[in-house]
Amino acid sequence: MEALVQTETDINFHSRKKITCTVFTVLMLCLILGIIYYIFVFRFYQSTDNAYVQADVIWVMPKISGEVMELIINDNQVVKKGETLAVLDHRDYQARYDQARSMVTLKQAALAVQQQNEKSAKSSISEANSGVLAAQADLNRLKKDYSRYQDLLKDGVITRQNFDNVQSQYLAAQAQLNKAQATVNSAEAQLGSLQASRAQLLADVQNANATLDLYRIDLNSSKIISPVDGKVGSLAIQKGSRVSPQTRLMAIIPENSLYVQANFKETQIEKMHIGQKVVLKMDAYPSLSYTGKIESFSPASGATFSLMPPDNATGNFNKVVQRIPVRIALDSSPHIDLIKPGMSVNATVDLRT
Repeated sequence: MEALVQTETDINFHSRKKITCTVFTVLMLCLILGIIYYIFVFRFYQSTDNAYVQADVIWVMPKISGEVMELIINDNQVVKKGETLAVLDHRDYQARYDQARSMVTLKQAALAVQQQNEKSAKSSISEANSGVLAAQADLNRLKKDYSRYQDLLKDGVITRQNFDNVQSQYLAAQAQLNKAQATVNSAEAQLGSLQASRAQLLADVQNANATLDLYRIDLNSSKIISPVDGKVGSLAIQKGSRVSPQTRLMAIIPENSLYVQANFKETQIEKMHIGQKVVLKMDAYPSLSYTGKIESFSPASGATFSLMPPDNATGNFNKVVQRIPVRIALDSSPHIDLIKPGMSVNATVDLRT
């Protein structure tokens, strides 16, 4: 009986010993595999769950004040660049534009009249110059007659009365030449005055055109146009809303503008560089996996750009590991439309790439 009990005890002891050895062997094998995995795989990855999807949000604001007469789009709607989103009341701007256009027409008409006056003045100058030439030719002829009659008077061939007649004609020709020259000077002075006033009229036309352009810009600004292709969000207006240039009407998320901002510890970025592959897991879609590449590193830690940056020059200093924002560009994926700005992400960087 005692021998049987001793046998069972030995069997139990050997069984427990065998189980202990098996467990120890399994644990050692797991430890060895863990060490191998760390050496050949795990140490080449850096990951963080402090990462979020970001996008280049464009806030749409009007250039003018007015009432929303027509709201064409809805919230969460896809829009194209150049598409009209809303129309503001533009009746005042239309009236001002029409008034400015009439003023441009008036100034241009005045300039056209001025140009015709200049042409008339130039014609008057040409006519006056012709009169000067005719008077000069007549004076030259009478001057020769006057000299010849002087000689004839000395020789007693003609009477004093005949000489006086020729002399009177000669003096009248001189006066006529002076008058013609004065007419030329007057026409030239008038042309100079017209040319001087033309500069003022040109300035008036340019000013009227500039005013017309300003009112045209205001009139065109009554239509709220989408600046990019994207999707509308945060629509803050309705038909009849009163808006001003400081009013945020809506936000547009541009197409292909999504990226991930991952905040890695400063102790993790030693071997990171631009272009490394990143595996991304969205908390919203744990079954899906996305890829991307490191696009850039922030020039400073996140705390540096905060409203109240830390002041470490104090007596109660506690060292805190800082976070460095890293921008990650998303690769194309059939499920890219599921990603929304603000989503939480787990980012893992492959340091071997």
